[in-house]
Amino acid sequence: MQSLDFTLEAAHPLFGKITMTLPDVDVSPLSTVRLSSSGFTETWYETSKIKFERSGNLPGPFEFQSEKPLTATATMPNWPPPPQATNPDGSPTGGVLYSVVQPPTFTGGDQRVDFTAFPPNVGQLLAP
Repeated sequence: MQSLDFTLEAAHPLFGKITMTLPDVDVSPLSTVRLSSSGFTETWYETSKIKFERSGNLPGPFEFQSEKPLTATATMPNWPPPPQATNPDGSPTGGVLYSVVQPPTFTGGDQRVDFTAFPPNVGQLLAP
């Protein structure tokens, strides 16, 4: 399995708009789905780049690329995962939650940023 395209956007008071996308050239290994005793386990590998609109009062953009592919795993009892539905508050249900194996490190020019505050759970895979 391989991601063909994605864009994640967020806003932060110090950094402005933050955008994460695939790099121009993706060298990530293919993700895998394996059968285990508890169901199916996917290991997802993804190299990404991230752009910050600014850093405090310094105008950007500031761009970084992940030093090595992000690795995240999810275990699900069935493949594909359950279809997406919506809770009364609008949040999604169904799918599976991916856990990050190790927080990513991003580099840009001579700068290196370790994302130690990166969320341990990065998202849900949702079936159509």
